[in-house]
Amino acid sequence: MSSSAPTAPLDAASRRRLFVVCWALSATFNVAWGIAVPLRSIYFREPWVGLSFQQIGLLGTIQSITMTALPLFLGGLSDRSGRRKPWIVGGFLMASVTSALYLVGQSFPILAVITFAGAVSLVAYNLNVSTLATMTLDDRKRGSQFGKYRISGSIGYGIASFFLVALIAKDESYRATFLSSSFAYLACVLIALFGIRESAPAKRGSGFGMWRQVLRHRNLSILFGFTAFASIGSSMCWNFFANHLNETYGLAADKVGFLMGIQTLTEIPALIGLGWASDKWGRKPILICGFLASGVRWSLIGFAPTLGWVIPAQFLWGLGFSTFAITIALITDLVEPEARGSAIGMMNISWALGSVVGPAVGGYLADSVGLPLVFRFGGLFGCVAAVGLW
Repeated sequence: MSSSAPTAPLDAASRRRLFVVCWALSATFNVAWGIAVPLRSIYFREPWVGLSFQQIGLLGTIQSITMTALPLFLGGLSDRSGRRKPWIVGGFLMASVTSALYLVGQSFPILAVITFAGAVSLVAYNLNVSTLATMTLDDRKRGSQFGKYRISGSIGYGIASFFLVALIAKDESYRATFLSSSFAYLACVLIALFGIRESAPAKRGSGFGMWRQVLRHRNLSILFGFTAFASIGSSMCWNFFANHLNETYGLAADKVGFLMGIQTLTEIPALIGLGWASDKWGRKPILICGFLASGVRWSLIGFAPTLGWVIPAQFLWGLGFSTFAITIALITDLVEPEARGSAIGMMNISWALGSVVGPAVGGYLADSVGLPLVFRFGGLFGCVAAVGLW
């Protein structure tokens, strides 16, 4: 970790402009995400849809399998093409269509197809926007600068949670939910079309061998392995968080987004402060704290006797969420620009691998012994991963 790969052959003005575009894309995408995700799980349980927890878990598994199979392939294609913009525009356009399709998805087979298509779009735009963002970072301040970029997502999610979900949830047909999300994704399409400037790429060889360059770095291999383990628990809990608030504590649908959004209040200072700390003291201690905080948070939510106890647990999420930004900073430290699409694709695979198992196990536990045990058990994975990294 003593060497540092160069960021990109961009002048300062181009970096600043690209940073603003990536920041706007991340913020707008997270508005769409913050609208749909809290209400979608509740939508699945409505009488006219009527999914069991096991079926909701299987949808999460379908998403995770897709996100496991595609990132390295799409990252390789992106690296090979040398262009990020077409993947970003196509991904957001596909996300807009799939969000609207939830309005006709009222059976498990149709929802499975929609979930698959949504996962493909998520892989396409997520890894390419993140890769593009790495090209804007100062070589000496990557942790703090990527933290400043990543707070855009927290701001977007917070806007959706605190101001939009309560209003949108009043429409009990869920049309407002999925159409609002669809329009937000369309806004991302426009931002990418008019904001991203890419010159014609130089002639390149195959981008599919770049994973070898990534795996040469022992620290990345170990981090990806424990990330996959931790994501078993986090995906188990995240898939059923809205249902837990709604069914265990009786929280109304229009209040669920607000409580889930509380986490953004700590995300923003944590991303900036911990990014700076990782530049000063190293990536490892911050990553360990992040994994530990995430695991403790989920376990506390599982043991919370009343809804009031969930709120302090939510404040731990800022520490846990910082691991994403620190991982990207570590990738940028070690991996050359032309291989970062593959590296970020591998990072996404590590999250998705654990998520293949987590939702299905969580759905089985929820149907068999109740939702609280899902969170008590799921939190252990993050704690064990923290010890493993140490």
